[in-house]
Amino acid sequence: MPPARKPAALIAGVRRECIRLVPTDDAFRIDTAALARMVAEDRGNGLAPVAVCANAGSASSGAIDPLGAMADFCEKEDIWLHVDAAYGGFAVVTEQGRELLRDIERADSIGLDAHKWFFQPYEAGALMVRDMQHLENAFAIGHDVLQDTVWGANHPNFSDRGQQLSRAARALKVWMSVQTFGMAAFRDAVQGGLDLARRAEDYVGESPFLEVLTPVSLGIICFRVAASETALDEATLERVNRAVLARMFWDDLAFLSSTSLKGVFALRMCIINHTTTWDDVQRTLDAVARFGEEALGEAAAEL
Repeated sequence: MPPARKPAALIAGVRRECIRLVPTDDAFRIDTAALARMVAEDRGNGLAPVAVCANAGSASSGAIDPLGAMADFCEKEDIWLHVDAAYGGFAVVTEQGRELLRDIERADSIGLDAHKWFFQPYEAGALMVRDMQHLENAFAIGHDVLQDTVWGANHPNFSDRGQQLSRAARALKVWMSVQTFGMAAFRDAVQGGLDLARRAEDYVGESPFLEVLTPVSLGIICFRVAASETALDEATLERVNRAVLARMFWDDLAFLSSTSLKGVFALRMCIINHTTTWDDVQRTLDAVARFGEEALGEAAAEL
């Protein structure tokens, strides 16, 4: 679960024990059969499920949940469907991204971060809802000192749509950058990340010292150092990959992070910078493979 969702649920008044984590399949997409069973189980126990959260590009692996199937289910069960598209949502500016995120428009609400894959400075978070009245029902308060805002009734009053009363004009930088560079530049930049991630996946698959851990969906590739001819257990492989990650930090060639995929330690490359080239990606993967070969040899020698 992304770190923002659980606090959001708690702030909304959902008790900790009522926040349910739905199992995922081998590609780290929500298991819709498990979701249906859990909803039925909750209702059988007298609970009322109020919302389901889907990923449109998880921050961990870039996985995209089955949005169409989840929209069908939520419509049938009368449950609010929220899609976390903070990382992956702006892929829709490309043809490939629109296909990958098909049916995202059926969500009741969508969260987006333009400071991620729309190349904006912090912060530029956004919420889209199908029915704006839901937000105004929740947040609009007729304070006496604000009664004159009726004169601007033809313009959105954002204090009626969220918690903040005083707020910066966050949308200005998004609008200005699009006006300056044009949407074609943004489409090319996002598509470049998609293409580089696919190419990186193929490159890792051909390496004798690297292993892809989950299929690439967007611009994130999760992989690890591993060699089929070296029989190392999972604990040893994790130590090897942690050592390689530390060397990458100190080598300062590129910034890699890590994640955990169902308990498996993974190296995580998120290709999101519009200036990144294939040479950058290839040199980074070659460095990981080189450090990995050394670490694997050391680990095997200790057996």
